[in-house]
Amino acid sequence: MKLFNIFLLSTSISLVQAILPTPRYNGGCAVINQNIYCYGGTTNRLPTSDHYSLDLTKDFSVSNSIESWNNVVPVGDFTVEPNSLFSIVPLNNSYLIHGGLGYGSSTQYLKNTTIIFDTNNNSWSALQPKNQTLMMPSREETCTLDPSNRMWTWGGISDNTTAININKTAYHDEFQVLDLNALVWSFPDNDTKTSSQQSTTIPNPRLAHTATLSASGQSIYYIGGLQVDDSGAGLSGAPMNQILEYNITSGNWTTHTSPTNTTIPAPRRLHSATLIPNSDLIFVYGGSVTDASDAVADYSYLLNTTSFIWTPITITNSNLGAGSRFGHSAVLHNSKSLFIIFGADDLGVLRNDFFVIDIVHWQWVSDFKSNGNYVNTASATPSSSANPNASSNIVNSNSNSEQSSSSQTNDFPFISLNYMKTVYLMIGTMILFTFL
Repeated sequence: MKLFNIFLLSTSISLVQAILPTPRYNGGCAVINQNIYCYGGTTNRLPTSDHYSLDLTKDFSVSNSIESWNNVVPVGDFTVEPNSLFSIVPLNNSYLIHGGLGYGSSTQYLKNTTIIFDTNNNSWSALQPKNQTLMMPSREETCTLDPSNRMWTWGGISDNTTAININKTAYHDEFQVLDLNALVWSFPDNDTKTSSQQSTTIPNPRLAHTATLSASGQSIYYIGGLQVDDSGAGLSGAPMNQILEYNITSGNWTTHTSPTNTTIPAPRRLHSATLIPNSDLIFVYGGSVTDASDAVADYSYLLNTTSFIWTPITITNSNLGAGSRFGHSAVLHNSKSLFIIFGADDLGVLRNDFFVIDIVHWQWVSDFKSNGNYVNTASATPSSSANPNASSNIVNSNSNSEQSSSSQTNDFPFISLNYMKTVYLMIGTMILFTFL
């Protein structure tokens, strides 16, 4: 009987260690100190406060590591609120969460608009910068950290779900800048001009777009999303051949137009954009069509930020890949391994898996290498395939409210015990029983 109780206890410990995330989209992930941290997102039609981490210090099989996430249990009494459609900004040993949908309710709002998670002591804290009351909370905005430790917030939407006492929907074409050194919000002149052949004013607001800091750290590139029309009320897909650039130093906007004789991606929102290290290239992955909740068919491109030419990218070993996704996260580890995490797939199904792109050889990999040194296997037969069943929950969302999703089912997958963990537990149990 004593042995049976010990075995049950050991099995429970193993189950606690093997965390299988609930399928989700519109959350946020960041790489900090050899770990991926993922927070929030929408699951079962409502935002969540789930918080997971994945250890990147060792190599592992991608398809076998869906259950390798750890549930992050913070210290202290800080209440972590549910959230999705927020911005996440990696810092040195921490990461910042700003804005978002919060509770997804018109009666309950985020108590803390800007929070930080410190990975050194596993604790959350709320930022209360100067001029906080002048900052208007929003969702589907972008936040970009510059080399001077200033966070540039642009775009997004504010309505009765993002903050109390907002009775009219507002789209943001102005910057809200948080100086993380001085902890103060500032609001640059809204009359900065745009230098382009098409426009002489600041660009119309966007939401569900991406923002990518240039390699020089002097400019921010804004790609895709939904664009507000001149009336200030209508929304349509922002043309992917019009790339917005904001120069942080001069304060000027420029609209770059891609050459007409090149392949232009279809409009999209809820995509990801990753700067390729030591280059002028931005890798754009996935996205949803702008008038429905379907993933785009053309989901993998490189943008040259010198010529503004788009190049479709075929990533080899496609049977190991994520396929088209939207509302996913894309995080880069060691400048070589790009993780595509969670999101909704081309069938509108929420996912709880992840995949890895080797951006040196542009191939999906079956095994993650912590040092990023992969062998080019484009001509080889892949040894394993991704798990097509690691998902549940059908989503049918729109750009304005995630609560408009259709009815969903949640057949939560069974968490199987890792084989080697089970062997070790049995050996440990036998040794322990010997001394009883």
